[in-house]
This record gives sequence, C-alpha cells and structure tokens, in this order.
Amino acid sequence: MRIRSYMKILFFLWIALTGAQPLSVSAMTPPVQEDLISRNYKLNVLFKISGLKDALGNIESVVEMSGNIDEGALVPGQGEFARRIMRQAYSHEKFYRMLRRPFIEDYKPQHVRSVVEWYRSALGKKILRLENEAIDPASRSALELFAKKLLKSPPDEERVSLVERIEGSAYRTEAGKTLFLGYVKLMHPFNKKIDAKGLRKMLKTLEGSITEPMREVVLRSLLFSYKDIKNKDLEKYAEFLNSPAGQWFSQTTLTGFKKGIKKASYKADLIQVELLKEIDSGGPDYPLLKDIVPPGQRYLLIGRRDPFQPLVDDKGLVDFSEPERRSVARLFGDEFRDIPPLALPVFAKIEDQYPKLYKELKHFERLFNNREELEELEDEEYADSVVNYRDVLERSADIKMDVSPLQVEYDSLRMTGVIMKKLEAVAMFEIETTGYAVKKGDLVGPSFGTVEEVRDGQVIVIEKFRDYLGNILTNQKVIQFYQSPSNEGNKNS
Repeated sequence: MRIRSYMKILFFLWIALTGAQPLSVSAMTPPVQEDLISRNYKLNVLFKISGLKDALGNIESVVEMSGNIDEGALVPGQGEFARRIMRQAYSHEKFYRMLRRPFIEDYKPQHVRSVVEWYRSALGKKILRLENEAIDPASRSALELFAKKLLKSPPDEERVSLVERIEGSAYRTEAGKTLFLGYVKLMHPFNKKIDAKGLRKMLKTLEGSITEPMREVVLRSLLFSYKDIKNKDLEKYAEFLNSPAGQWFSQTTLTGFKKGIKKASYKADLIQVELLKEIDSGGPDYPLLKDIVPPGQRYLLIGRRDPFQPLVDDKGLVDFSEPERRSVARLFGDEFRDIPPLALPVFAKIEDQYPKLYKELKHFERLFNNREELEELEDEEYADSVVNYRDVLERSADIKMDVSPLQVEYDSLRMTGVIMKKLEAVAMFEIETTGYAVKKGDLVGPSFGTVEEVRDGQVIVIEKFRDYLGNILTNQKVIQFYQSPSNEGNKNS
C-alpha cells in the first residue's frame, strides 16, 4: 500500500513539473472539440433548411401585410421608415447571430435532429416553400383576392381549426407584434398622434389590442399558403409543431427574435436621436435624412420645402410662390390595392387592338417593379406616376368585350346534367328558362373563365388575371350539379 501511494505522489509531481495533463483529461479533449464542431454544423443545417436565416425578412413582410392595424400607432409610410432605420442600425448578419444565440444556449441535439428531419421531408419542404411564397410581395394581390373570397365562402370548421392550431404553435404572430411595437417606439417622435409621456402606457395597451388583428393577418396568410394542401397533411404539420421538438424550435426562435429586436431597437434609438438633431439643426444638407428616410417622408419631417428639390431648373429660378403639393408617403404599389386585377382575355385584347394603352401598361409595370427607380423619383414625379397608372388601369378595365349569355355571375348558372357527345363530356346549363350546352374551352362566368374540365356532377372553370405588376394570377371555380330546393328537401326527409 505504501509503495502504491508513493508511486501516485511521484506521478502527480511529474505532471506538475512537466505541465502534462492527466490521461483522463487529454482523452476527453478531442471529443469535446468534436462536439462543438458537430453542434455548430447541425445548427447551420437547421437554420438553412428551416428558413430561419430569412426570419427577419419574413416577419417584416408580416408587419407590412398588416398595413395600419392601429391608425394612431403608425401613419402611412412610417413602417418603411422604421424598417430602414432598423436595418441601418443592425445588419442582417448581426440579427442572425442574435437569433442563433438561444439555440446555442439551449442546444438539444435530439430536437435539432427531429426538426431537421421534418424540414427535409417532402411535406416539410412543400409547406415551408408555400409559406414563404405567401408573404412574398409578388403574391400580395393574389392573397388579397383570396381574402375577399374567404368572406363569401369561408373554409370548413375542420380546416380553420387545423390552421388555428398551426398558428398557435408557431411564432409568427408574437414575432410580428414584437416588430410592430418596435416600429411604434421608433416612430413616436415623428408621429403627432403619440404623446411621448404616454408612450410606455400606449405600448402596453397596443400589445393587447393588436394581438387579434395581427393573428388574423397571419391566419389569412396561412390559409392562402395551404389552399392546395389536404387536411391530413396539415394535421401532420400541427402534430410536428406541437411535439416537444416543434415547441422547442418555435419558442427558441421567438426568444432569439425578441432579443434581436431589442438589440436592434437600442441601436436604432441612437440613429433616431442623431436624425432628430439633424432635423432641428435646419440643414441645409441633411445627409442622414437623405440616406435613411424614404423620399415621400422627407419634407414632411422638416416642415418646409424639400431640400432635395433644386432651386434652379432649365427655365431659371424655380417659382415657389404657389402653394406646394403636400408630399405623401410612398406605398410602392399599395396605392392600387383597391383596383381589381385585369382579366387576362381583356389584357390580350388590349395587346392586340390598343397598342398605345398596352405600351402604357408595360411602362408602368416595369416602373413599379423597380423599387430603386421609384425611390429615386422626386415626390411630384412619384405622385404623378401613381395618378397616371391608376388612370391607365381604370381605362383598361373599361375595355368592352364581347360576352356570351354564360358570362354572368356564378349564382345565376344552374348545371342540370352532363351528356356524352362524341366521347366528349358536355354540361347542360340553365339560365332562367333557357338551356345551354357547355364544353371544355367555353367561356363561363363574369371574369372570362375558361372551362377546364367537365365531369360527372361538376364543371371546373379556370380564371386568369394580370395584376398591376404584371403577375399572372389563377383562380379556380367549381360549378356543382344544381339541386332544386324541393329535391334537397326530399333528400333530407
């Protein structure tokens, strides 16, 4: 025993003198390093395939889609103004690192593996793609059209329940609220409706009052995303989100998002202070204002002539004796939200028979697809472009088209049967007391829909439209076999 104790003492003395590590410690070092490398690699994969790298941009789109959910909180155009300051203060890369931090702090390899497996599955990839497409600005017109149709024909209770489960388990609504409130706080010095002394109380009130409006925006977006996904597949998605791995993923994402917005807001407040100082100084150059503030907001802030409007033009000194046109916030196309998209056959007729009108449509389509060019326009140029394009769109909608008796509201159409004629299915329709035969390729409905298919008990009609950006939107109508009220009563009795 004494010899063994003596050898142990000599062993530790040797370690102390040579600086060598015990075998047990040095044996553990490579696996620890290997674990760190493995963790970082797995988190990189998770962020890439789950779409978290674009989380900030996606939530910015949700807030943008929300429009002005509280008229006293943000005036038109201030959402874009606030976004610019935030992006100036806190880059996408910095926000990404902040979003990633909670995943490192609460790293759970088994949950990471489950989440990665879900987003690598065919259904996971499809759902993520459709969710991202729904919040893309290019889909905005189609989403608005879809939302209007929901009012007339809402989805069944099962589908609504599934989408509500998905929304409740994900992070978008809470993240959208966080970003919106950050915008409100950042814009309060520029918003005459907000008393600076009551800002904290207002933010607390808003946190509760905007929950449902924001939730409705997210629900509409999700219903639009999933319009072609079956309920059984949505059930699988809801089960994943409510699983331990799904809940860990959503909650950790929300934690990281809130931390990122808090950090970005702090940095943005510093820019806000500098901007206010520059405005109070009276210029004349306003470098920060010119760099950050959208053109439509600039001289609303400084309360006098736009400093970027030249004093001299090709005619000499500019005359400012007439009252100036008030600058309006730039909505970059949202000014046309109330104008329905143009039916594609109408656009085809314009292209064929109205070359001047067609040229105007293509000109403004190109302009409003170019955000940078719109931002470079002077305020009056931008306002004129909006007015002129609205006029072009309204003139296009007034183009007269030859219509058949079947191009009426769908409620007026009664499908009474299907017959086979030379191996082709032909639907029999009745309008008031007149009968009509309808086959594939015929025009039906008020929006120049084309019959895509005639089958037993149904006629499938496809409508195609062109929005103000030139995007082609497709809508499907299904005309069911008509049953008279008396027949329905006999069936139920």
